[in-house]
Amino acid sequence: MERIARSLALTVIGILVGCQTSMRELEPTPPARTDMTRIERTIPPHEPFPGTRARTALLFAQSIPGLGLRLEVREYYVSQGDEAAISPASDMLCEIRGGRFDVAAPEVKGERVTGTMWTAAPGDRVAVKTTSEMAVLRCTSVVRE
Repeated sequence: MERIARSLALTVIGILVGCQTSMRELEPTPPARTDMTRIERTIPPHEPFPGTRARTALLFAQSIPGLGLRLEVREYYVSQGDEAAISPASDMLCEIRGGRFDVAAPEVKGERVTGTMWTAAPGDRVAVKTTSEMAVLRCTSVVRE
């Protein structure tokens, strides 16, 4: 029994000695990259949406030169049980970015989930009511300046 224990101990020691890596064999750590430009992202302010407890944020606005138009991307953050009604001034593309909404729009009716998209024409009424804890609606539109 003692002989087996000795041979087992010697085998384990042999394996451990064979597995050691010398410092010369390790790969060097590359230096930190300095050629990448740092992108600063500012979080847009969340403003109250009039007539509701929902909040809204303008994520992106870009003028379209020569046409007198501006592209806007806006998000609406609606808490549980709240409702928001949007009447677009121009054609608008809506997308549910998170959560679930009960949607009442000309093209879409009923409960919808993340990823659902639809369009709304000028003057349409788009009403969304959350059926989850919180939901986010992103609307993209081209408006006259």
